[in-house]
Amino acid sequence: MLLDTAAKVRPGARAQWNVQPPVLRALGMRRKIRLGAWFRPGLIALHGMRRLRGTALDPFGRAHVRKVERALLQEYAGCVAHLLAGLTPAGHATAVEIASLPDLVRGYGEVKLRNVAVYRSRLRELTERFDRAADDVRTTGPRLAVPRSPP
Repeated sequence: MLLDTAAKVRPGARAQWNVQPPVLRALGMRRKIRLGAWFRPGLIALHGMRRLRGTALDPFGRAHVRKVERALLQEYAGCVAHLLAGLTPAGHATAVEIASLPDLVRGYGEVKLRNVAVYRSRLRELTERFDRAADDVRTTGPRLAVPRSPP
């Protein structure tokens, strides 16, 4: 598609992709490499392999970044369960702020890992604030009344 688009924009134009595969980065290569039209079959193969992502056959699934991504999903699910269990009117704003923290985790490779560190640090701070608000409500008054379903 990109090759066809380049030709439509300007006759004779060439498309290229600037990439930095994690394997080369791990070997110490810090610059991106250029891949031209000759690499199109490789890109098509990678596109077809997208269905393997997250399975045992994922060729990139053992990379540190992917392991961190999978751990983040579990952490976030646990965090949301914790928020729901202790939600009070006093902690609502903090809960909303915590729930939006995943927006911090952006980028690829090292950039993403730095953002994960920022996310986890902020999550610790906000969770402590949320728990303090929930504890204050428990010691000073009743929790948010949730109507029970009739038996």
